[in-house]
Amino acid sequence: MIHIPNLGLLFCIALAVVILSSWLMGKQGKLFFTKDPLRRKFSILEMEFPAKSYDLEYLIKGIYLLPEAQTTVKAVKRQLLLDYLLFIPAAYGGIFLLSMHVATSIPFYIGQYLFAGLAWAQIIPFVLDYIENTYFWIMVGKPGIYIPPPVITKEEPQTATFKLMQWLERFKWGIPLITFVSCLSVMAYSWLSGGF
Repeated sequence: MIHIPNLGLLFCIALAVVILSSWLMGKQGKLFFTKDPLRRKFSILEMEFPAKSYDLEYLIKGIYLLPEAQTTVKAVKRQLLLDYLLFIPAAYGGIFLLSMHVATSIPFYIGQYLFAGLAWAQIIPFVLDYIENTYFWIMVGKPGIYIPPPVITKEEPQTATFKLMQWLERFKWGIPLITFVSCLSVMAYSWLSGGF
């Protein structure tokens, strides 16, 4: 366990960076357009959570069917860059700080080790987020992406990449959310019981 001095200040800085980077990424998101079959807006969450196996490829191919394709590609890459440099370190770093604070404040050894473990577990989604963003960076830079012809069956076959992305998203979102909710629950209980 690590006792972090000025934890409140560091957490507030991390939270401010998360809010600032979210605002800046939202500004970039206003420039995201694809053709599907008409020109429409899309969000980075559509890239992260494609409904079907080839949705990401269709979305990226649709970008390049528009005359302003380079504007959208640059906006996506700027948003990914902001995510790399600001959002990812601040978000997972803030959750790490919060979990470590709870770990050092709990009087029980099991709870201390549990929350210290949850704090260090933030390394997993941190790395997975960088891997995912690198994958998106490469995919968005490919104008001639191959899309297999649609298969007319009751169930669309899932590619190995699609299945891997689904598992990546589960870990990337699951670990921080479980940690954050657990920290808030313990802190709320301790504040209400007067023991924090």
